[in-house]
Amino acid sequence: MSVDIVATLAEPVTLDAVLRSGRQILFDLLGVAAPDLVVVADRQYQQSRRIGEGRRLVEAELRATTIGHRIPAAENSFAESIHFEIDVPATGDGVFLMAIDHQGDGLDDGRHAVFAPYRTCVGVGVAVALGLATARLGHGQYIDEQIKMVSPTENDPEDIIHRTRLSGKGEDFAVQCEKYVRQFRHLNGWPQDRAMH
Repeated sequence: MSVDIVATLAEPVTLDAVLRSGRQILFDLLGVAAPDLVVVADRQYQQSRRIGEGRRLVEAELRATTIGHRIPAAENSFAESIHFEIDVPATGDGVFLMAIDHQGDGLDDGRHAVFAPYRTCVGVGVAVALGLATARLGHGQYIDEQIKMVSPTENDPEDIIHRTRLSGKGEDFAVQCEKYVRQFRHLNGWPQDRAMH
C-alpha cells in the first residue's frame, strides 16, 4: 500500500520552518511533544539496502535549504527532484522527502513535496504532520489520496488538523501516533507496527 502524502507549494519554504511547524502540528494532533527530527542528505542505497549513512544537516543548513523552488531541468527530463530523509532517532522511524518540480506539466504550479513514511504508525503520523506543515507554510494544498483520512477528500491543512486531532493529552509519542492512525478504521489495522523500535 502506497501512503505518500503530498503538499503543493505556491512558494518555497525552508527545511527548518517545515521541521518546527511539523513538530508543532504533531503536538496539536497528538497532545504530546514530538521528539527531535533530523534531516539527512546524500544517504545511499543499493537494492533497497542502505550502504551510506549520508550527512546530517546542521541548523545553518536547515535554515538555508529550501523546497518548493524551481529546480533547473536536466536534459531530456520533464521533472526534477531533490531528496532528503527525515529521521526520528527516538523511535528508529523516518520519512523520505522528495521535492519535485514538474516544470509546468499542468499539475497545479508543478512544485510538490512528497513525504513517504516508514510503514509504521510513527512514520505515518510524522509524514502527515510534515505534509500539513509544508502545505500550510507554502500556501498550498495537502493531498492525501492513499490514506484518505478525511472523506470527502479535503485539501485545507487547517481543516485536516481540526478534524483529525486526538482529544486530550498524551504521555508517550509512539502510543499517540498509533492512536492517531487507528482512528481511521478503514485502514484495518495497517500499519501493523507502532514504531521501528
